[in-house]
Amino acid sequence: MLKRPATKTPSIVAKRSRVAVTLDVKLDIVKRYEHGEGTPVIGCVHGLPPTTVHSIVKGADKFKEMAGSATPLTATKVTRFCDAEMESMERMLSTWIDDQTQRLKTQ
Repeated sequence: MLKRPATKTPSIVAKRSRVAVTLDVKLDIVKRYEHGEGTPVIGCVHGLPPTTVHSIVKGADKFKEMAGSATPLTATKVTRFCDAEMESMERMLSTWIDDQTQRLKTQ
C-alpha cells in the first residue's frame, strides 16, 4: 500500500463573509430571472455567487408575498407575529389593565 505524502503546510481557504441581501435586490433578481437572464449573469451584476441567486429564485413566491405586504423593500430580515397569539395577549393585557383600574378606584 502506498501512502499519500504528508503536506507540510495546511491549505488555508478564506471564507466568504455573509451578505444580507435586501428585499429590493431579491425582487430584482427574480425579475431578471423571469426575463430569461441566467444565474451567473445575475450574480455578476449583483456581486453574488450563482448558488445564492438560485436560492433566491427558488423562494420567489415568498419574496413576492413579502413585497405585497407592509414589509419595506430595504428590509434584510422579515419578522412575523402570530396573529392569534397577539390577539390573545392583547385581550389578557386589556383585562389586567381593567382590573388594575378597578383596584385603584376602590382604594
